[in-house]
Amino acid sequence: MSTYEELKGLKIKYLSSDTSGDRIQEGEIFYNSSDFNVKSFAASAAWHSSGGLGTGRYSMAQGTGGTVDAAIAIFGRSTTAKTEEYNGTGWAVGGDGNTARYGGAKFGTQTAAVAAGGKNGGNKDDVEEYDGSSWTEVNDYTGTDRAYLAGFGILTAGVICGGVTASPDTWYSLTEEYDGTNWTNGGALNTATAAHGTTGTLTAGLTFGGYSPSLLAKTEEYNGTAWTESGDMNTARSHLAGSGTQTEALAYGGLTPPSTTATEAYDGSTWATSSATLGTATARHSSAGSAANTGLVFGGNPPGVTTTQEFTLSLTATTAGAWASGGNLNTGRKRGSAGGTQTAALFAGGFTSPPNARKAEVEEYNGSAWSEVTNMPTEIDFAGYGGTQTAQVTFGGNAGPGIRNATLEYDGTNWTATNNMGTARYRVGGAGTQTAALGFGGYLGSPFNPAGGSGTTATEEYDGSSWTAGGAMSSPRNYQRSCSGIQTNAIAMGGGAPYIDDTEKYNGSSWSASEDYIFGNAGYIASNGTSADDLRVFSKGGFSAHSATYNGTSYATAPFLATGRHNGGASGSGPSSTSTYFGGHLPGSPKNSNATEEFTGETTALNLKTITDS
Repeated sequence: MSTYEELKGLKIKYLSSDTSGDRIQEGEIFYNSSDFNVKSFAASAAWHSSGGLGTGRYSMAQGTGGTVDAAIAIFGRSTTAKTEEYNGTGWAVGGDGNTARYGGAKFGTQTAAVAAGGKNGGNKDDVEEYDGSSWTEVNDYTGTDRAYLAGFGILTAGVICGGVTASPDTWYSLTEEYDGTNWTNGGALNTATAAHGTTGTLTAGLTFGGYSPSLLAKTEEYNGTAWTESGDMNTARSHLAGSGTQTEALAYGGLTPPSTTATEAYDGSTWATSSATLGTATARHSSAGSAANTGLVFGGNPPGVTTTQEFTLSLTATTAGAWASGGNLNTGRKRGSAGGTQTAALFAGGFTSPPNARKAEVEEYNGSAWSEVTNMPTEIDFAGYGGTQTAQVTFGGNAGPGIRNATLEYDGTNWTATNNMGTARYRVGGAGTQTAALGFGGYLGSPFNPAGGSGTTATEEYDGSSWTAGGAMSSPRNYQRSCSGIQTNAIAMGGGAPYIDDTEKYNGSSWSASEDYIFGNAGYIASNGTSADDLRVFSKGGFSAHSATYNGTSYATAPFLATGRHNGGASGSGPSSTSTYFGGHLPGSPKNSNATEEFTGETTALNLKTITDS
């Protein structure tokens, strides 16, 4: 009988605690002398959620397009030319294509991608190349214009295959190869197919599933010249996605019908159903990933799906970043002043409807529950603010019957009036601390006559005592919530009216343009972060559940809130730490939210198994 050391080449370790180890591999054993258990490392297959697409869509270009850390989403339905790029956490806006379409093929990487074919009214043979920022039209492929074809490979050695035309429906076995400039005919598929999954390289490609005109479970392998049939999938399906190589591949999602969550793994000859299933049953048909132990799937049908999920097969179990419910506010309301951290937050003033009433209530959060503390001296909503739970400053706002220029400081117990701002305004943006704050933008004129006022570009700086003029913004902005950062590194996002998507950054003396807000024109955007280069951004007008991050240059999507609302308060230290969003305006009735949501980032841990007699 062989010993464990003879089988594995490893001795059993004796440890007083669980280990991360230097030579961890599946099946390695150690004895924990503290809990008296023998333990082993086990591989775990799982799907977990990540930041959703900025634009929900389906029938995006199908094929291999990057990795789980650098993927690309191309075009899609409803017919769009939009491109988004994935960074392992969320999606950022890329350059628009020249021809809007859906149901095309793709291959390549995030910075060297190819999109071919698809539909926009009629079938297309258009081909475009992407360099990481913009698309360029190149030579059309030589075969029949068609849709729901798929691709694999890289820019200089890529393949498209299959597809269908309508009126009458005709399925194709065509294969075409791309060398970075020209297209040539490759070997024909054994079975004509469309809406199929693909992965691999020009000389080691794989196609699986699809329809023709019935659902298929067929698998075929390409060697650069010809296709060879291999083992069938366990579940016939179309509009599926896949990743990996010819000898180690994944297939997931699709239509059976109905939509399925099933994942299958391919070993070069046979398919096995995985224990890991997608969280959402959709016709996905868009994916990325170059290995069988990782995969990425995004979007899908029904229309509007923004979901992104990552697959891992490893000794490390991943828990995705997510929002969870926190303690409820005692008074549900919107448009209040906020600040602090996830475990030491403040929400002051605000507005309820119905009844339509401004509020003076102040509440503090300790990470689990809200408690009422000293009221503000005046009922105020739409004020600007900056600071912490025990050292906050608020300024401007609407006290009804008029807008204010007053400044109030909170010391954790009491509120004290200090010097007024130079310009009265409400819906004003804010940033910074109690002794180094920034107020910018806002609305001038009567709050009861919005048409009689206007937005402002004016910026003012506060030193803990008085206000002085700062550099003017490029665009007038109202519908501001407090935006994050410090006095010398602040950000203004969106605003109106009408709503805009512009972003500007302040360096202590002047504003400069940055990338537009990822979810388009927006007002009432809330955010948290101690720097404009490390922000979590969430919600906007229209009761959205959007969540994003900002790194000082660009936005990326992040897991969405559980409840869509706007005009809430935010606290936290940005995406590198924890975040909290609370209160806000809900659609329907009741309109005043008292909900708190807390965000915790992604965590990983070794997947340990205690060995028992069974």
